[in-house]
Amino acid sequence: MTKKTILFVDDDINILKGLRRMLYPLREKWDMCFVDSGAEALLTMQEKIISVLVTDMRMPAMNGVQLLETVQQKHPEIVRIMLTGQLDMETYSEAIALSHYFLWKPTKFEDFDALFNRIKELDTALQNEKLIRLIGGITSLPSLPTLFIRLTALLDQQETDCIQIAGVIKEDIAMTAQVLKLVNSSFLGLTRRLESLEEAVAYLGVNMIRNLVLVQPLFSQCTSEEFNEFQLNTLWKHSFSIAQLSKQIAADKKNSLTMQDYAYLAGLLHDIGKLILVRYLPDDYRKIRESVQQTGRTYSVVEQEILGVDHATIGGYLVSFWGFPRRIIEGVTFHQIDSLEEVGPISPVLEAVWQANREQQG
Repeated sequence: MTKKTILFVDDDINILKGLRRMLYPLREKWDMCFVDSGAEALLTMQEKIISVLVTDMRMPAMNGVQLLETVQQKHPEIVRIMLTGQLDMETYSEAIALSHYFLWKPTKFEDFDALFNRIKELDTALQNEKLIRLIGGITSLPSLPTLFIRLTALLDQQETDCIQIAGVIKEDIAMTAQVLKLVNSSFLGLTRRLESLEEAVAYLGVNMIRNLVLVQPLFSQCTSEEFNEFQLNTLWKHSFSIAQLSKQIAADKKNSLTMQDYAYLAGLLHDIGKLILVRYLPDDYRKIRESVQQTGRTYSVVEQEILGVDHATIGGYLVSFWGFPRRIIEGVTFHQIDSLEEVGPISPVLEAVWQANREQQG
């Protein structure tokens, strides 16, 4: 199999030399290029196919944010990683809107290796190049208007707290996905995995979320056209119902509180692939809905016919691309398969989401 290429960008030649020495053991898995400016990085992308970009933040002429913005527009399929030290909130929120992952200096070999292995796993998750480019360029998904308005109203209040904010976010598919992306993208500035949405919101803090919602375009409400034509209120009600039922099933099976929280999140996000289609491929989704209504066939069957892939695979690729915990990825990817025996070892999260979805369909 042809090795894929990682491009490293840093204006400090000594740092590039250090990266080259540190990552030498990965030469059998990856080709690696090292350049000292954003301009040279863009020239390299014209000459060869780049799969992963790792860039420093502070560089002369073209800084890391400017480079990421250009790459997002011209090469959205490239996994974008920021390698940097601590940032101020304004710069951090700009960068996090454009990058998929953060690596914090000083970065160990094990951190690079773990992240690159995770990225390599994406090769088997989706083969549709059009969809890979589309998903790579996604920065926001549509939120339910009523919930978005409630969130912005809370953020306008100086005395609001993380518990109140989490209470709104955990009802919304898109906002939950964005928060999980933000905390999981720091690979990993955290000393441990955050195991609930409340912990994730507390880690980000009210001021960071306020900045990302009110200043950066990471959170956005669905348009009236999307809401009405595609009956998104029905999708939210279904997803929220599956989330609650998944958590109850996990609790009934005496699973840990962590597994119950994961089951809730996976249930809430299980149809996130449909949101991608609504926002980014509305014409295709319109055809899919019409065919489902006219023929009575399932969404999965019609999606395979029109797109060559179903919404569960699309959603699973997104949450995998965004670095979500594996249990959530499994719950999203496999929630509508015919039998759990198809996936081998079954996690309690997948079992809960799959059973909840079957009960709702029944």
